[in-house]
Amino acid sequence: MRIHSDWIAHEVAGEAHKLIALCADDIELWPPDAEPVLGRAAVAAKIATGTTKIHSIEITDRRIRGSSDISYLTANYKTTLSSAEDSTPRQLLGSHLWILRTRSGPWTIHLISWSSWDHEP
Repeated sequence: MRIHSDWIAHEVAGEAHKLIALCADDIELWPPDAEPVLGRAAVAAKIATGTTKIHSIEITDRRIRGSSDISYLTANYKTTLSSAEDSTPRQLLGSHLWILRTRSGPWTIHLISWSSWDHEP
């Protein structure tokens, strides 16, 4: 739960380098309606090119399941954000799935997949 909370805080703060520090070398991002982004370098580049400003992220229904070396986290989110082209805040609703692993060391994020349900007005 700490890694998930840290990620959310770093994402809202715009601290991309701290996001990447939570990831495994073989991190995979699986965005909705786009090709997966594979590997730490590609994920870092993808995050660095973003022009979206995140104002807040609310998490609900967070569940963590797994064993001593692999965990699955699911949650719903409501993100308030704006873009460089349109500074009007809007909300994005959805859910995400994370896979985290440890191999006699710290837990790291290996996969993040998310869905987008709807934009609120």
